Amino acid sequence: MSSPPPPAPPFAVARAALSGGLAMFVGIGVARFSFAPLVPALVAAHWYSASAAFWFAAVNLAGYFLGVAAMRVWRRRYQGKTALVGAMALTALATLGCALNWGGVWFGFWRLLAGFAGGLLMVLMAHAVVARAPAGLRGRVSGFAFAGMGAGMSFSALALPPLLAHGLAFAWAALGGLCALATLAVALIMPPARIEPPPRHKSAGPPPPVVLVLIAAYACSALGFMPHMLFWSSFVAIGLGRGVAAGAVMAAWIGLAATLGPPLLGRAADRFGFLPTLAAGFAVMGGAVALPLFTQAAPWLVGSAVCVGAVALGAVMLVVGAIAGIVPPERLAADWGLATMVYALTQIGGAAGLSALFHATGSYALLFRVGAGAMLLGGVLIFWAARLAYNTSPP
Repeated sequence: MSSPPPPAPPFAVARAALSGGLAMFVGIGVARFSFAPLVPALVAAHWYSASAAFWFAAVNLAGYFLGVAAMRVWRRRYQGKTALVGAMALTALATLGCALNWGGVWFGFWRLLAGFAGGLLMVLMAHAVVARAPAGLRGRVSGFAFAGMGAGMSFSALALPPLLAHGLAFAWAALGGLCALATLAVALIMPPARIEPPPRHKSAGPPPPVVLVLIAAYACSALGFMPHMLFWSSFVAIGLGRGVAAGAVMAAWIGLAATLGPPLLGRAADRFGFLPTLAAGFAVMGGAVALPLFTQAAPWLVGSAVCVGAVALGAVMLVVGAIAGIVPPERLAADWGLATMVYALTQIGGAAGLSALFHATGSYALLFRVGAGAMLLGGVLIFWAARLAYNTSPP
């Protein structure tokens, strides 16, 4: 019997973590989260209407779902580094394509492609970086890698206003150029990662019950994040009458927390375990989502934004780390792919449902109640998953 391969040296782990962070920065942070701040500019420049911008966002989410689904059913061996760099290059190309105002079909195609590449990257990064990290470092590696999403969100909030001062086409081109530079960096620094296809019989069939419960909890966090992701700025700016600048500052707090939260939660997961850290995170996030129901004082609202941003993005890496510790490596791509697909569908349905609810009632408080209720249910499911994991673990 051949001996197992030696663990990757610390320098290789660091390079892999940085590569994963850059992949998330490009595929999710820039390609997805930069679109919302650009919508007012698209409308003001008469490129597209506000309703068309909504459909472009929906098309992007649909592409993301397709990308995740494609990775979930992939059954051939591949080079993880080559695939990651290729998907990042595709994202850069799609972002550059958006710089040309050649009509709705053209723009929609590139938004679909950007979403598809983002879905590929979400699963690829987990398989090529997180799953290959030493067990004792998995929390820190995944935390650093998934912090790239929050970094992209923060970058979008802070860098786009000066970029837009030079025009909408310039802003899109600058984002595409940044994505291309990040792709080149990953091509230079990422260590090789050969991914063997799992035997069909080992990856077929439903996930174990503990993973199904964990996926349901993950979906609850997607719904719990929706009030802050979609309505937080308008709640502060319009609902509380504090102006657009105050709303933008509150959104920036979410992005900053989303950058710092995953690494901190990753270190906690390495020390206390992924499921206990996830349970604590859900409790904190549930309280933070409900906080605006009890006070609108600015320091408390900042605390709400920080806690929600940190845990909502941190939950992504905590869930993939928890699944990686529960299932054998050959099941990770399929089970994490399913979790990501369910999360994406919950985001789509949650965005539509909460938007319709707000349109019908005009109540921000009702949105926060729905989000807090989803987090409460998610916390119960996490405790159930922890109980199932304990009962099924070997003595």
